[in-house]
Amino acid sequence: MSAQAQVNAELNTANIYTNVEKSVYQIRVINKETGKKSSIGSGFVVTKDNILATNYHVVSEYINDPDVFSLEFLSTTGATGPLELVDFDIVHDLAVVKANQPMGVPLRISYLPEKGASLYSLGNPMDLGFTIIKGTNNGILTKDEDGNILFSGSLNPGMSGGPTLDETGNIIGINVATSGNDISFLVPAEYLTVVLDRLKETSFEAVSDRFAHSSGQLLANSKKIVNKMLNNKWSGTKIGSFVVPAEVDKSIRCWDASRTPKKDDLFRTYFTRCSNEDNIFISSRLNVGSINYEYMWLETEKLSPTRFYRRYEKVNSSVIGGHAGKRDVTNFSCHTDFTKIGDHDFKTSVCRRDYLKYTGLSDMLFTTALVGQKDKGFLFNLDLTGTDPKAALALFQSMLEKFKWQN
Repeated sequence: MSAQAQVNAELNTANIYTNVEKSVYQIRVINKETGKKSSIGSGFVVTKDNILATNYHVVSEYINDPDVFSLEFLSTTGATGPLELVDFDIVHDLAVVKANQPMGVPLRISYLPEKGASLYSLGNPMDLGFTIIKGTNNGILTKDEDGNILFSGSLNPGMSGGPTLDETGNIIGINVATSGNDISFLVPAEYLTVVLDRLKETSFEAVSDRFAHSSGQLLANSKKIVNKMLNNKWSGTKIGSFVVPAEVDKSIRCWDASRTPKKDDLFRTYFTRCSNEDNIFISSRLNVGSINYEYMWLETEKLSPTRFYRRYEKVNSSVIGGHAGKRDVTNFSCHTDFTKIGDHDFKTSVCRRDYLKYTGLSDMLFTTALVGQKDKGFLFNLDLTGTDPKAALALFQSMLEKFKWQN
């Protein structure tokens, strides 16, 4: 970079810092009992002088336990005050809060500039004060149409919920996460526009039932994702004597996890695992939205049918992803039956457990195992967390229909 370009960059950063500083705040979740902050993030004034945007995960403790926690802001001058939750988009990790006083000049929302353009991220990293980080726009992540913006800059804890601006000072994204090494992620500002437009229609009235609001968003997102998968053209992959669906969507990644065979092995296994990377944060102990499936082929020339069956039974197990516990979900209810898949007999189990606070949302676990073979075995497991049960069942059935035996 030339000396003049360096000076221009420093001027841009200084101008943006000066112009925007009074419209960016620290957002605090306060424990009512102790009066101390439980977590912090950042937020910024948008649309109206008392409306601020932030991340859902920044205020999630309050959303899930409003009797225990409260919300407040901290300005760059040290002023504090209460905040009220107005609305949120749990899928895109956004929230809107309201102050009882003017908070500054609303920042304007604009479109993402071209790749390589300079961006400026603002927030309160690690409770150390107001900071601006200069980075580069690397575009929308291509694995998903709803993907975040890849930002080459070091976002730090506490900057979540702060704005990222273009060189003219307009919001193009909201800070959301980092992977370190100058790899960070931003929520595109267009999703914030959707929330704000919805609020304008209700004169910024706060949502009344937060769990119902979350449920509706999560169910709609689950249906959209699964329906997109069902409409995709799936490529096939061979494992053992079966051709099965590989990646059912570009958000899915499949990996070989087979054990390297040894000469003294009593049987051989071939294992492929596939999963998405789209977990949706609900709380510090709960995520939903994962989709995982795996295929395993087993074969032997050394074991008797009885001994092979015992080994086969031991590996025929599946565990649901996620960390939902007894206070989150019901016990699993399962149904097992025998069916023909690819002209072969399979034992199939369908298990479901329902979320207690999120009506209509379920975890689904599907397992199916080849039966009737003396020296061969094939397992297919599929699990979806926080999904629409009918959509999940449709995905499972469609995948089974693609199974083909091929010697």
